[in-house]
Amino acid sequence: MMDPVALRRPSFLFTTIFLVVTMVLYPLAGSLLFSLAGGSADVVDGGGIGEMVGSLRLVQALGQLLVLALPVLVLSARHAGGGLFSAGSLRFLGVGKRVEMRLVGFGALGVFLLQPLVYTVAGLQNLYLWPALGDAGAEVVRQQALMESFIAELARIGSLPELLAVVAVLAVVPAVTEELLFRGYVQSNYAAAMRPSSAVLLTGTVFAFFHMSAANLLPLALLGWYIGYIYLKTGNLAVPVAVHFLNNLAALLLLGLGGPEAGPPPEALLMTGWWWVVLPLSLVLFAFAMRRFSKGPFGPVTTEPYG
Repeated sequence: MMDPVALRRPSFLFTTIFLVVTMVLYPLAGSLLFSLAGGSADVVDGGGIGEMVGSLRLVQALGQLLVLALPVLVLSARHAGGGLFSAGSLRFLGVGKRVEMRLVGFGALGVFLLQPLVYTVAGLQNLYLWPALGDAGAEVVRQQALMESFIAELARIGSLPELLAVVAVLAVVPAVTEELLFRGYVQSNYAAAMRPSSAVLLTGTVFAFFHMSAANLLPLALLGWYIGYIYLKTGNLAVPVAVHFLNNLAALLLLGLGGPEAGPPPEALLMTGWWWVVLPLSLVLFAFAMRRFSKGPFGPVTTEPYG
């Protein structure tokens, strides 16, 4: 029997137009909010955000809540025919099912076991791709260094309240808002208009482009495909939100412990013999974790065609 929610899902075209508009508006809204807070692009480009760090954190959170989450909630309520947080609207987004901690545990284990592959891809890009692209590659590297420096300043912690603010802005809010948009809304809609596996790949690829980082495009696509897969298998948005949050939190902890230069660069790891033992071992363990993850009762995302 066809899920009645599937009958009210928007078309592939509507979902794509909404996604493109959101991706265009998001940086514009961020710039507007930052200007209203008294900041300027020169402050960010200069790398010394200083006293503006609190405003930037607020802008980051407000931008994601207003541009990513709020429109998704409004549209989902309209599609489901209920209130903003009605049972039908939340069900439309895969919200409200009981969370199995076993799924979260194996999902988090999987994303950490993928890190050696992500580091390998980043190292190969640094060694071969960016140098081969000449000036364009050098600009990619420069922009990546600026972004890492900017994030490091946003993540600077001097007190317990500041720690809570950083975790909220850089780990909690992105995990919730991005998963609402990309997995809860876009992937679920795409999965009813095409093969579910194609929906995972397409949504994960757009997720990577959304972050506007050429240097991290493929690593972010790997993360997006993986999170899309675990949502497809569970149909429970709480699982990808939790995995996304834990991934962000781990990155923040590493940044806090060692700063932007924490650990050797990815290309240096590729020059060590032990790395080529770690990489295949991590992939074998990843396959094992995914096999364990896939066992058990799930409520899969609806994949029937629209009526």
